[in-house]
Amino acid sequence: MPKTFYVTTPIYYPSGDLHIGHAYTTTLADILKRYKEMQGYETFFLTGSDEHGQKIEKKAQEENLTPLDYLEPKVNAFKYLWKKLNINYDKFIRTTDDYHEKTVQKIFSKLLQEGFVYKGNYEGLYCVSCEEFLTPEQIDSEGLCIISKNKPELVKEDTYFLKTSMFEEFETKLLQSDFLIPEYRRNEMLKNFIEPGLKDLSVTRISFNWGIPILEDNRHVIYVWLDALSNYITGLGYLQEDDSLFKKFWSEDTEILQLAGKEIIRFHSIYWPIILKALNLRMPTHLLGHGWILSKNTKMSKSLGNVINPLDLIDEFGADGLRFYIANELPTDKDGNFTIELFKESFNAHLANNLGNLISRVNNMITKYFNGQLQNMQNVDLELINLGAQAIDKYTKLMDQYKISEAMRVVLDLGAQANKYIEENAPWNLEKENKIQKLEKVMVTLQRTIGIISFLVKPILVNTYEEMIEQSGLTGIKLNFENIKTFENIKPKKLGNKKVLFQRIK
Repeated sequence: MPKTFYVTTPIYYPSGDLHIGHAYTTTLADILKRYKEMQGYETFFLTGSDEHGQKIEKKAQEENLTPLDYLEPKVNAFKYLWKKLNINYDKFIRTTDDYHEKTVQKIFSKLLQEGFVYKGNYEGLYCVSCEEFLTPEQIDSEGLCIISKNKPELVKEDTYFLKTSMFEEFETKLLQSDFLIPEYRRNEMLKNFIEPGLKDLSVTRISFNWGIPILEDNRHVIYVWLDALSNYITGLGYLQEDDSLFKKFWSEDTEILQLAGKEIIRFHSIYWPIILKALNLRMPTHLLGHGWILSKNTKMSKSLGNVINPLDLIDEFGADGLRFYIANELPTDKDGNFTIELFKESFNAHLANNLGNLISRVNNMITKYFNGQLQNMQNVDLELINLGAQAIDKYTKLMDQYKISEAMRVVLDLGAQANKYIEENAPWNLEKENKIQKLEKVMVTLQRTIGIISFLVKPILVNTYEEMIEQSGLTGIKLNFENIKTFENIKPKKLGNKKVLFQRIK
């Protein structure tokens, strides 16, 4: 039976301009999908846009547009960014898609019929920007929402509630398991939201219209989180005529990974599992709650003028440059920093000076000393070859734990070891001294090492990968994690001229 992997990003709210946070989460998902495919998994990658709610309704009114007309260019901008970043998603879901709306209505009806939803009325402070009712802990000393810094509105209206309070024991056990990673986020959720006592969740509103009306009472539209979170199963065909994708990728055998930024972890780690439990469906294998991207340790915001448009970066430095920075410099278990200065410094140090320079030097020396082709790929210095094999094992272990930046460090360390090996063995001196056997061993060792490095960066450097493989003499050869380690039955092709793979940024 083939191994299956399902990865999702949160669906993005198209109410403002694109920013690097959008690129961050989606690139992580894309890298992991590509890695799993290298491991022989059948994969499915879902992303999309969350298009209902009061904020969208207000913004459309301000621009004298219908909500759908307002949304169209925003959604197209997401799709354009994913294309420019080489994001290989399988499906882009919009919560305004007809199949999604109809399925969300069925989900609501199912929860109502089975007693998990009841009608009541709600009074509380509501943040339009965050699309949620706020607890006292979410309001600062000035009465503002601690996330959006906007003043919440007092809302009193009829609503339907999801009986989240009855799932406290279930949630406690779930958050004591390895479902939510990293571990410290579990403690945050337990301490801040479970231990004080879970309150029932309002899931419908009557004070605006831009949402999915419930079939039982058309004054009510389904409120953001029941609508938005359900996309992860409606996008696979749950409760639809063709549910083959759902049966395959939400099966007990599938590794399901969901990615979300820390500001929406509460919804994904508490309310989403409760919805799934009420529907009698399995939990995702893991929810990865990553941090924010900071600029000089400050959260990016329009008011501070430090928001970075990812399209500008791609246009100037290429998609692979941005993908590499996200993979290497932004750890998934804590906040990361991004400035143009840090970006250039990282690009030059790691891509231009380390990996790019290494591959060019090795290609040049094999071409110069051996007319572009080495014969015996088992004639090697075992010390560096063993380091390469260990790097493969460490890389796969870390990638299996979704620790992309740590896996990248392993690759970069191998590159540094190979550069050091060149300096220690000085192939140019071996050639001058006519020590051809030793020279050949050194060059075979290096060619195998740059082959390993090129293969391991395949999920990240998707534009440059083919050139890296060509410079390593491995074009057209089917590579995998076993044969790249041993080079059995691999005969590299004759090398062509060296290329500068990563031009230093001045």
